[in-house]
This record gives sequence, C-alpha cells and structure tokens, in this order.
Amino acid sequence: MDAANTSLELLAYFDGPVARESTCRNPTRGVGWVLQWFGAIATMFFAVSLLTQFGYCLATELVLGRAARAGALEATLPRASYQSVRQSVERRLQNPPLLSDRLRFSLQQNGAPVRGAILAQQDDRFSVTLAVPTHDVLPRWLRTACFWRADSYIEARAVRLEPGRQLPRR
Repeated sequence: MDAANTSLELLAYFDGPVARESTCRNPTRGVGWVLQWFGAIATMFFAVSLLTQFGYCLATELVLGRAARAGALEATLPRASYQSVRQSVERRLQNPPLLSDRLRFSLQQNGAPVRGAILAQQDDRFSVTLAVPTHDVLPRWLRTACFWRADSYIEARAVRLEPGRQLPRR
C-alpha cells in the first residue's frame, strides 16, 4: 500500500500546483497595466488600418492592370484612335467606378505619344499607362489615417505588339 500512495503522490506533481488559497483575490491593475493595453490596442489599430490600405491599393492596381490591357488590345485593332482606346479604358474603370477624373492616361506607339488616329504597322509596340493618386483610392474614413506619401501613385502599364499581317515564310 505504501507503494500505491507514493506513486499517487508522484503523479500529483504533474497535475500542477494545488490552489491552497482559493480565496477571492482582487487583482490590482495599475497605470502600467492600462498603458500596456493601450499600446497593444494602438498597435492593433495601426496594423489593421495599414493592411486595409494595402488591400485597397492592391485591388486598385489589379483593376488598373485589366483596364490597361483592354486599352492596349484596343490600340491594335483596325481603325483605333486615341479616343477609342481611352473610351475602352474608361469602360473598364466604370465597374467598379474608379476616379476617371483623376486618372492619368498615356498611350504610346513605339515610345512616341499618340493623340489622334493610330496608323499601326507590323510589329509596332503599343503601351498604355494608367496612374491614379494613392490617396484618392482610399475611402474617406480611411484617408484620415493614411500612411502613404501624399505624392505616391498606383500605376499599371500594358504593352502589346501589333500582330503581323503576313504569313511567315519557310
């Protein structure tokens, strides 16, 4: 029997400390405790708002990229013009609506800006560049806690080559 009691006492060691004083103690929370929690909550707020801003900027970059690709595709079509390419881009940006008034739009053919009708030749390179201010992408409630620079832009660029109209010779 002594062996059984000894093993129970040894096993009780692994159960953890026994609460001998189970009286209700009121923990004292001082200024240090309050400051620690305030710091933790402020850090969490900062991290959440920064991640939210990053999410808005990433979503905007994806939408701008799709619109730039649509514009570059439009530029390679017959009878394309600066206006038709711009309208194609604006149609892509209407759903969801995205700051078409603050949008910077650039269309280039072989590195030179295009303003009128596009006279495409074989193997011409068209590039469409779209940029929008970062601050304008964020919702109003998030602009007050903006952590980006005021002059930063979200930019997307798409490049497309004019396809050849002749069959390759063997």
